[in-house]
Amino acid sequence: MESKIENLKVAKVFNEGVIKKGIAGFMSISIIALIAVFLYTKTGKTLEIWKDLNLVWFFAALALVFLDLLLGGWRNHIFVCHFYPGKSQWISFRANLANIFMGAVTPSQSGGGVAQFYVFYKNGISLGNAITISFLNWISTLVFFPISGFIAYLVLKENIPEGFISYLASFGFSVFTSLLIVVLAGLFFPQAIGGFMARLGQVFGRLNKKWSSGLSSFGEKAKNTLVDYRDKCKTIFLEKPWLVGLSFLITILLYANKYFIGYIIVLALGIDADITVVMSVQALVYLLLYFAPSPGGSGIAEISIAGLMAGVISEDYIGTFTLLQRSFLIFLPAIIGSFVALREINRAKNK
Repeated sequence: MESKIENLKVAKVFNEGVIKKGIAGFMSISIIALIAVFLYTKTGKTLEIWKDLNLVWFFAALALVFLDLLLGGWRNHIFVCHFYPGKSQWISFRANLANIFMGAVTPSQSGGGVAQFYVFYKNGISLGNAITISFLNWISTLVFFPISGFIAYLVLKENIPEGFISYLASFGFSVFTSLLIVVLAGLFFPQAIGGFMARLGQVFGRLNKKWSSGLSSFGEKAKNTLVDYRDKCKTIFLEKPWLVGLSFLITILLYANKYFIGYIIVLALGIDADITVVMSVQALVYLLLYFAPSPGGSGIAEISIAGLMAGVISEDYIGTFTLLQRSFLIFLPAIIGSFVALREINRAKNK
């Protein structure tokens, strides 16, 4: 299993080369996007805005960032305790930090889960259980985001141009609804998916025999894996159903805290704005960015935040708000997570 883990991800994703390229891409795109936001909006009062920054609210936002990191770790730890009673919460906390960092420096957050699995595995949690933990929490996320996005849409449709808001909402709803259907289908009908892949292999086998064998093999592996995950999830649902509810509750608190940080930033800037509108904007931003193709949603995030907040705060503050929002919710957590990720890589190299 050790060599399987190393070959599967450390060499391909969780390594210094990928990290260096990811950091370069993430930072360069983010910097360019932030410069564009500052240049496009009025920047004459930026120094004055920073000078008048309310430090009480600034440090309150900073405290909420650490609460965000704790909630992310706790969401994993409740399931870790189920599989491994007595395991330290610090393991889940570090796994979450590694997830945040690698998610920020890889497209579509593709490296985040990999880093989390790796930290779990190196601390005595099997790969299967690590994936099951993430899978259960992901279901909570897939359920939460459409609900959050729909509420945000109802709040914002009178405050932001209809065409723009409708496009974002439709995109987010379609992606998350489709994923939820696929996940539920895989969870309840794993044999059907495996059989479908096998039949698909037969169809393509008429064109290329290699495709047929490859797809058939993948279908069989997919079926066995999904059956295993279904059985583990079924066990949790039957033995400790409250864990699933607790996961969803922590998911609500986790993202509500993220949205609330946006409002605290507004207060730090000395702006009078409706809390429901500001938090709804953050909800739509997260709905849009969850599967953004750029590392950490860089570029797309800055432009989306600036565009949506333009209907909430004056143009003078948009650039500063965007910078602070990204700093608190992605830059700072990613920097903290980098220490965990790089430490794990160095430990593996030293071994």
